[in-house]
Amino acid sequence: MGYSQQYIEHFTNPRGIGDIENPDAIAEVKHEGGGCFDTIRLGIKVSNGIITDVKFRARACSGTIAACSALVDKVTGMKTDDADKLTPDDLANYLGGIPDKKQHSVELAIEALKKAINPES
Repeated sequence: MGYSQQYIEHFTNPRGIGDIENPDAIAEVKHEGGGCFDTIRLGIKVSNGIITDVKFRARACSGTIAACSALVDKVTGMKTDDADKLTPDDLANYLGGIPDKKQHSVELAIEALKKAINPES
């Protein structure tokens, strides 16, 4: 599988890069498999159970940047309970599919989201 238009759009024009002032939660995750050492710092703001803002910083490959950008689009305005149920496959589908070698990217973005939503877990 090649790179979809959605993937290319999210990589070349990523949404949500930066830091949230006074975030409700921050999660930091790192991928260390396959020679890839991507790191993500994801911050969220939540109001009345709704994710109102998401921002990220990443030292990462194109897949992880695209995945984080797509995550920002997908979960902003979503209930935390619904966002917590998202899977890497949901995010890959939102991106119009991803090559197998970029599967770690959607897994890492979802891991960061779940850690931000459930910081005690």
